Amino acid sequence: MSAILLPVGESGDVDWAGFEAHVSRTLSAGLTPAVNMDTGYVQILDPAVSTEVLVRTESLCEGSRFVAGAFVRDSPGDPFAHDGHRSAAAEIVQHGGTPVVFPSWGLHELSEGEWVDVQADLGAEVGEFVGFELGTMFVPNGRIVGLDAYARLMDVPQCIGAKHSSLSRRLEWDRLALRDERRPDFMVL
Repeated sequence: MSAILLPVGESGDVDWAGFEAHVSRTLSAGLTPAVNMDTGYVQILDPAVSTEVLVRTESLCEGSRFVAGAFVRDSPGDPFAHDGHRSAAAEIVQHGGTPVVFPSWGLHELSEGEWVDVQADLGAEVGEFVGFELGTMFVPNGRIVGLDAYARLMDVPQCIGAKHSSLSRRLEWDRLALRDERRPDFMVL
């Protein structure tokens, strides 16, 4: 997989030609495009622009796999927004993509068990998805779960993998070992 940053020109307008060329090069290289994913950027994208990214990516992929960030805009102290997460994930699926469950304040506030449970519920509703562990050094509402919760996430059949961003090789190796032991097809990204 390769994250594709949405290029913006000096005028502030999206460089759609540049974006489409980047998606095309990524596909030509045999990589899976990951759109609407960049930490710090997905939070500032207008919802209409995020949707247009999905439309254009779907067209370029012509049935090939792509993943996209399922982002829910919320604030500290907000409860978990199940409908918002389902809607964000469903939009991605509607355009032929696989949602990556992006961190939110609501997810951040859940216990580790609840964190897994709501993602299992989401998978039952929308199908395949990718989990996302993102350290708080990147976003304040990020979370790195313990290995027990990670193992439970691996047990969710619709969860095909999880992006892991902790900056810790030890935590990455722990997840790879768990993957090898429990579910070799699970992608540790």
